[in-house]
Amino acid sequence: MIISIANQKGGCGKTTTAANLGSLLAEKHKVLLVDIDPQGNLTTHFGISKADLRYTIYDTMLNGKIEQAIIQKDGVDIVPSTIDLAGAEVELTGKIGREYILDNELKKISRKYDYILIDTPPSLGVFTINALVASDYVLIPVQAEFFALEGLTQLLKVIDLVNSRLAKKLKLLGMVMTMFNTRTRSSKEVFEDVKKHYSKSLLKTVIPRNVTITDSTMAGSPVVKYRKNAPASKSYIALAKEIERILKVK
Repeated sequence: MIISIANQKGGCGKTTTAANLGSLLAEKHKVLLVDIDPQGNLTTHFGISKADLRYTIYDTMLNGKIEQAIIQKDGVDIVPSTIDLAGAEVELTGKIGREYILDNELKKISRKYDYILIDTPPSLGVFTINALVASDYVLIPVQAEFFALEGLTQLLKVIDLVNSRLAKKLKLLGMVMTMFNTRTRSSKEVFEDVKKHYSKSLLKTVIPRNVTITDSTMAGSPVVKYRKNAPASKSYIALAKEIERILKVK
């Protein structure tokens, strides 16, 4: 099961969602996390030293051999990323079939895993397209702040284009509300707005804004490992269970 976590809007919790879902699913399943964001935030999230990496997703996108880039950390297999990946976009310009590079590479190793989660960059460029083409499902984190709906329509159109033009069967797993603050009126209004427009797609679990997430990131660990009783941890545990239920039905 390959799931992209995508939203071209930055700061909406893509990386945090990928890291925590991956850690939770890895408690019962074999999981691979793929960091295809040049910022490499997912790699940093697990406390991985980028300076010590021999192979990364950059090498995979240019030369294949994804198995060389896989490292293990905290019970999860990870394909890390560094800023070098930013240069790959230019190097791939004009390359025939560049949208299928990640798809072809993951096909070589997908049988080893129950879940593959892909953390995408905050854009709809070649790396996000690669992630969507390689995926069975896409999960969209939506930040509980104004302008949250901005770009969602465009992202959904891109999903349709991937299916129609690149002959894929990508499905929307759902949208998950992140950084929700129960004390602010704006969070509640945004939640109701998203619920109004995307009621069928909005998942039941809501991820709260929680300072523990920032602390865990600085400590180089997903919050569900850093402090399992934190409100954010409990919400991610609920999200993992909700996603597993949905996928069993589908």
